[in-house]
Amino acid sequence: MLGVSHALSGAALGLAVAGLAPQLLGEQADAGTVLTFTAVCAGAALLPDLDHPSSMATRRFSAASFVASRVVRPLSRVVYDLTRGRRDTGRGSHRGLTHTVLGAVLLGMAINLASARFGTPVLVGSLFVCIALAIKGLDALVPGPPSLVIAAGLTYAIEHAVPGGTAGTAGWLGTAVTLGMVVHSVGDAITESGAPLLWPLPIRGRRWYPVGSPRPLRFRTGGPVEVWLVAPALTVAVFLLAALVVPGVAPWLLEVRSDVERLIAGG
Repeated sequence: MLGVSHALSGAALGLAVAGLAPQLLGEQADAGTVLTFTAVCAGAALLPDLDHPSSMATRRFSAASFVASRVVRPLSRVVYDLTRGRRDTGRGSHRGLTHTVLGAVLLGMAINLASARFGTPVLVGSLFVCIALAIKGLDALVPGPPSLVIAAGLTYAIEHAVPGGTAGTAGWLGTAVTLGMVVHSVGDAITESGAPLLWPLPIRGRRWYPVGSPRPLRFRTGGPVEVWLVAPALTVAVFLLAALVVPGVAPWLLEVRSDVERLIAGG
């Protein structure tokens, strides 16, 4: 799927989990917690493509992401070679380890532990990286430095101006990373190529079996189904969920509506 669809699907899932899950437990998450979790989930939805040298994730941070990609690709290939089944025929360097549920869970657990142990530096750093990735995923026309400046500004605003900041996500922010990566892989699975979501479970003699939807339901990446149906539907879902679950958004929207109605009536 295109970067915009990955980022939007991550944002929608992040809003649903961070906003609705606490309500099911009889609690109310603060705005900072919901926005932090959502932004990290949206940006993490681009992380699996670090195993591709020309992806958004690889090119986003120039030297840093290039080095990360140069680590991820060989690591993915080594793991593929060590665990391949008798009928696996690929190379494992793309749509490999980062496109598996287990790989996403392991990275998420590491970030959960780090955020619980070190707190703010890990939370703010993860938020900045993921916001920058989400910006690039949502708008490929934004050049490097400005998007990083925007990401830094939004990270500062969430940490210092939004009630609760990032503190409420300590110890579980990695869950947003896991969910974002998994939603990316699920998105890839419903396109033409599939993704090895269930590695290392053996399926038909393959441990890297490309899980996918039924062939008649698959659509081409960047094709009309994604551009005219999937992306618009995800955009609407994100706005509706934001209004429903982010504390303070619904009252603000009602206030804006009242102001608009007064302007219209006065005109």
